[in-house]
Amino acid sequence: MNYSLLAGVFLEGLLSFLSPCVLPLLPLYLSYLAGDGKRTDEEGNVRYDPVKTSVSALFFIGGISLTFILLGFSVDLISRYISSYSEVISLIGGTVLIIFGLHQTGLIHIDILEKELKIKADLHLEKMNYLKAFLLGFVFSLGWSPCIGPMLANAILLAATSPEGYLYILFYALGLIIPFLIAGLFTSAFLNWLKEKKDLFSWVLKIAGIVMICFGCYMIYNASKTITALKEIEPVSEQEENIEDIETYLTDYEFKDQNGNTVKLSDYKGKYLFLNFSATWCTYCKEEIPVYKEFSQSDEVVCLYVMSPLNEDNDTAIDTYLKENEIALQTIIDEKGILFYYLQISGYPTVYVLDPESHFSVYVAGALSKEGFGSMLEYAKQHYEE
Repeated sequence: MNYSLLAGVFLEGLLSFLSPCVLPLLPLYLSYLAGDGKRTDEEGNVRYDPVKTSVSALFFIGGISLTFILLGFSVDLISRYISSYSEVISLIGGTVLIIFGLHQTGLIHIDILEKELKIKADLHLEKMNYLKAFLLGFVFSLGWSPCIGPMLANAILLAATSPEGYLYILFYALGLIIPFLIAGLFTSAFLNWLKEKKDLFSWVLKIAGIVMICFGCYMIYNASKTITALKEIEPVSEQEENIEDIETYLTDYEFKDQNGNTVKLSDYKGKYLFLNFSATWCTYCKEEIPVYKEFSQSDEVVCLYVMSPLNEDNDTAIDTYLKENEIALQTIIDEKGILFYYLQISGYPTVYVLDPESHFSVYVAGALSKEGFGSMLEYAKQHYEE
């Protein structure tokens, strides 16, 4: 899990709220949400009923959240079909984000990004109720604006190229929604603060542009590193086209473990070898750790982890993960992604079993229970005895 990226996306959500397309309109939205709870005192000061406004704001936020929930499901569904092209999408997306960022900072100008898509819906807001507040939030979140659009596009691009993409959508949404909640709870104080900070707008888009350029550079760098590493994978020769030759290539290939020791899969002939392909950011992998540790105590099996720096955000992520989760099982560090590439590992965790002759016998994608690991062992035994 890359917490710095999540923090950056949250910041973009916050900057979206502070943008000139949203913040200046906040008094109008709060006025709508207050409904008949808006009062003007004898001195001409506008007062809002805090209970009515804050409850309406919650329904308004619910409408916004519905859009992001739908967006999160959509991105998650799409990402399953484009995972094989994530590096190319990252290169293109990173370039687009840099262009968006340059536009946001004012260094370049792109006319199409200045156009708005306005959703017209007559909700008769003069008679506000909670359903209308919900619908107002939904309609608001559908409006494509030149300020929010590029920042939301950044969250979507990151989500589309990440195994846990929905989190980027979630954190962007939180950055946008939480200030709305605060404004609803402390309406009068918030609006007074807003009047004093009118010069804030000129800096918001510039800061957002810089953040987007950083995101774009990160995506390009990360994708380039992966593509370069994949090119360095030692190819199987033309004579090694069938599965048995590929198995020989993989089982005799010399890897390093977490302690720097040389290890080959063929070293474990005579045992059923379990290879658990994992990543540090994988939630299900972490939940499976106690079960896998317990299963590894069986005398019939050897249980290893397989992890690759290509799947991580930094070079120390794997070591930190193994220490924090007290993983003493030997872990193959697949520096060049050899096993991941040839076994086409696309989801985590994925477990492969090699029989006593070092042939790949069976695999299962997804977290397993102790019984699940036992079933894999029984299947591998039956397959081997045949």
